Amino acid sequence: MTTAIIASLLLLAPAPVVTESGRFTIKQDGRIVGTEEFSVRTREKGYTVEGRTRLNADPNTLTSRMELDENLLPISYEYSNGKGTIRIKVDKQRTSELTVIEGKEESSTDFRFPPEGSIVDNNFFHHYLILLYRVKAADQILPIFVPQDMQVGIARVKAGANRTYSIEVGSVKLDATVDESGRLLRLAVPASKVVVER
Repeated sequence: MTTAIIASLLLLAPAPVVTESGRFTIKQDGRIVGTEEFSVRTREKGYTVEGRTRLNADPNTLTSRMELDENLLPISYEYSNGKGTIRIKVDKQRTSELTVIEGKEESSTDFRFPPEGSIVDNNFFHHYLILLYRVKAADQILPIFVPQDMQVGIARVKAGANRTYSIEVGSVKLDATVDESGRLLRLAVPASKVVVER
């Protein structure tokens, strides 16, 4: 096997998960519109991933907490926007449960979480970091669940040159850049003129 082939195979190998705390600056049309702080920590047999998003135009802080198993598959998820909360309990064998809490009102729905699926909340950019850690080949299609829309879909991930990726989630197209450790450095949504970077 030639050195070039070995090097290309190493580029396609999944990156080990980097446990870290990080911060993204969110820009739209060149102006800073908010920040997102996140952390990825190990826990027994898996990971805990948390995020806090602050947008300049919104007085409420958006928070999320996701428990993942050792394969980066979700076990539970909680999102809050200061006015309401969404909780998800994932059961890989049977039906999963989604609970919505608004004020004193609480309602629960059973649903089928997609096998081998990831949670991609449209309020948090660090969820794409977890999605990229799961990529094991140059091109991959991963099932996803979007909590706010209660929609099951797919994410198409294609690896490019220089540790770049193109991601398609429904009609949304994103461009991602990671470092040699797999940490997400930059995420751009060209159609919305949004750039998120460390």
